[in-house]
Amino acid sequence: MSTAEAAAPPSPQQVREHRRHLAVLASAQVLSGLGNGAGLALGALLAAKLGGSESLGGTVAVAISLGGMLAALPLARAAMAAGRRPALDTGYLIGAAGAIGMIAAAGLGSYPLLLLSAAGLGVGSATNLQARFAATDGSAPGRRARDLSLVVWALTIGAVLGPSFAGPGARVAAAFGLPTDAGAFLFSAVGLTFASLMIWVGLRPDPLAPGVGAAPGHKPSLKQGLAALRGAPGAGVGVAAVAAGHACMVAVMSMTTIHLQHVYHGTGDPSPDVLALIGLTLSGHIGGMYALSPLVGWCVDRWGHRPALLAAQALFAASAIVCILAPQNHPLVSVALFVLGLAWSFSSITGSAVVSDRVPSEHRVAAQGLTDSAMSAGGVLAGLGSGALLQFLGDQGLNAASLAVAVVMTALILARMPRR
Repeated sequence: MSTAEAAAPPSPQQVREHRRHLAVLASAQVLSGLGNGAGLALGALLAAKLGGSESLGGTVAVAISLGGMLAALPLARAAMAAGRRPALDTGYLIGAAGAIGMIAAAGLGSYPLLLLSAAGLGVGSATNLQARFAATDGSAPGRRARDLSLVVWALTIGAVLGPSFAGPGARVAAAFGLPTDAGAFLFSAVGLTFASLMIWVGLRPDPLAPGVGAAPGHKPSLKQGLAALRGAPGAGVGVAAVAAGHACMVAVMSMTTIHLQHVYHGTGDPSPDVLALIGLTLSGHIGGMYALSPLVGWCVDRWGHRPALLAAQALFAASAIVCILAPQNHPLVSVALFVLGLAWSFSSITGSAVVSDRVPSEHRVAAQGLTDSAMSAGGVLAGLGSGALLQFLGDQGLNAASLAVAVVMTALILARMPRR
């Protein structure tokens, strides 16, 4: 944090504008959550079906994460050049196009189109990630984690409802002659489109003035972001926690859909009732990711970064252990998935707050873009490996890998993260 930032608290007008920006960002997150809630969960089923192998089930998660990874720095550049509003608006529209493409891919039986469309959904996911950082643009010192968590929390409604639309979406799609296993993406397309409209109309004045966060004529880059992160104590650990936590969440959540399909329906096409059951289970998981975000943000500001990151690793480990010991017990697996979501919330909110709090303002947007890229890269690696782990080692082997990541991250946090 710069001296100027610490010495110049926001004016009453700036406080009012910031509160209004938070309300607009939160409203858009509710709508965009519909688009992202179904992507990882139902996309894995489509990938296994269209790709002809369950080992390909994680490739939709790869495509979503790859799309987000490739979009993170361009979105950051767009925000610095033209402001947050055009960057967020464009990202949500690309996500809506991706949702429409998912439906088309299911109808055409095209696996390549499915992956391309999933990458479009990934841009929408990257836009949600930038929106959480937009919430900190006008934050008072010491409140960044809470402001960030409020926008993350707003995803709860849409993200929890997203997978729950699997059953209703299948019925609506059937009524219009569309593929039933892609019906939930109808709601995704509508939600992302309205999120774009909400940002374009409501995010005025722009919370990030064009040109803020970089010297004139410079664009955020990997090199610039890395230099800023290296110079900020603990910032690199924060990025590692975000990436590792997201990787564990993507791997376990996306493959659990296939695991539950085996438990309830064998290897055939899942019925609408089975899809609804899987969707409800994943809604509980996504509720863990988002519903308690304000409490998580308060804990981060209250406890400090190091204890909050350690709490995240303890939750990751607890979730993995339950899934290893009781893989066929649906109620316990559901509880474990909720805990996994809560672990992700602690990891992502704390790691993001570390970057926003510890990186100087002139390099903050570049570092934020790099954080989002690392987070999506973690999802790519998880998606590439999770399908093979599930096929060869089963759900227990997949969760054992998640447990190992939590142990390694705990050691890194204890060794490299400052106490405050």
